[in-house]
Amino acid sequence: MAPGPLNPLTVLQHCQVSPSPLPPAGKPRTLQLTFFDLVFWDVPPLQRLFFYDNADLLSAPEFLLHELPLFEKSLAAALHHFYPLAGKLVCGIPEAGAPEVVFSDGDSVRLTVAVGGDDFQDLAGDHARDTARLRPLLPSLPRHGGGGGDSRCSTQDVFAVQLTVFPHAGLCIGTTLHHAVADGSSYVHFMRTWAAIHRLGPECGGKRTVLDAAPLFDRSVVRDENGLREVFLRDHRALAAAGGKRFHGWDLSQRPGAADLATFRFTEKLLRGLGRQVESETSARRCSPYALACGAVWAGIVHARSSSASFGFVTGCKPRATPPVPGNYFGNCLGLCRVEEDKEAKPSGGLTVATASAAIWRAIEGLAEQGRAFRDASGWVRLVREYASARAVTVAGSPKLGVYAATDLGAPWGRPRKVEIVSVERTGALALAGSGRDGDGGIEVGLALPRGEMEAFRAFYHDLV
Repeated sequence: MAPGPLNPLTVLQHCQVSPSPLPPAGKPRTLQLTFFDLVFWDVPPLQRLFFYDNADLLSAPEFLLHELPLFEKSLAAALHHFYPLAGKLVCGIPEAGAPEVVFSDGDSVRLTVAVGGDDFQDLAGDHARDTARLRPLLPSLPRHGGGGGDSRCSTQDVFAVQLTVFPHAGLCIGTTLHHAVADGSSYVHFMRTWAAIHRLGPECGGKRTVLDAAPLFDRSVVRDENGLREVFLRDHRALAAAGGKRFHGWDLSQRPGAADLATFRFTEKLLRGLGRQVESETSARRCSPYALACGAVWAGIVHARSSSASFGFVTGCKPRATPPVPGNYFGNCLGLCRVEEDKEAKPSGGLTVATASAAIWRAIEGLAEQGRAFRDASGWVRLVREYASARAVTVAGSPKLGVYAATDLGAPWGRPRKVEIVSVERTGALALAGSGRDGDGGIEVGLALPRGEMEAFRAFYHDLV
């Protein structure tokens, strides 16, 4: 069992970081949420931790004096390009119209600076760690105004950052992002820009060399021929009126007993072996590494729970939309995909790695059909609730995002030693990333489970390898 905290985390200060320089006057200050954004309107925020080794980091005062100003300046310069992240979002669905992200001059992102007393090396490991030890490293999203308890009159920040210093060990950067504002692709676009500015120096922040492509905020590139935005608004209003515990089925932080977060690595060698197993046991001729890793984890979770579990994943819709959405579009552009088990191929002993992987691969292959990604789109908002109540297994992140390479801060930090999507504790998702800071071609999967289920899953995983 992982050790408990050695010392509590101590907050040193809160800073407010505004875009610098301010975005040009011609840039839009208001961004309406599209139907893609509304799918994720009330899901828990996306929360990541980046652990950077640095044994030369002597003390918190040293960090405040020498390093913090660089982080503030580089963050401000990155926000110049991604200024909606400093904006505000209404907390509730209005009775008329739709929520908007509004940026006003003077808006800012809250940056929290803290010093941690826990074991940095242990926190940044792959082994099972109590999720309660990781939560203090994550910032919250402040709310503003809205007296009388009416959430439709209050607003909240959409992005926040926390820097936690571990003397003689390293630094943890925690971020919290409202999922209705951006998906993983847009988030990594921002983080890549921030890291590049920090690496090259804040004076380079205004140069196009730090941007692979400037973010595109034009909402007109997202076509809504079927009126999905209005459908999703009606669904959200109806679900809010009906009340309920929303994502209680997924949210391990609200359940009794401890939950653990651990990372399981699927090397190229292991994935090749799983691929041969799928080919020998099913009619699938091949499976992608993504389908193999997800199928193995799905089967392992079913084994750990001793009960069935539905599986779903998200797919990038930028190239699948008509017309295609540009790759640098900032916002959400994801579709929901439900995976159906092959009841005839499923053995009597339960879901196997081979049958699970083959089912996921069939769903992925089906997306090649024109319009298939949007065939059941009108039910996406309700599908998220359905999945939450059933504790379905879903997916967050993607190996294609290249998050380790994207967040190289340069000397003295380099690439992160470990990246965690801690919010999977509340969303029932697998956290996928390309394997490790050295990019060895495999896939790492972060997984949060109740402690008993985690022990059973780990035994299942060890049998695989």
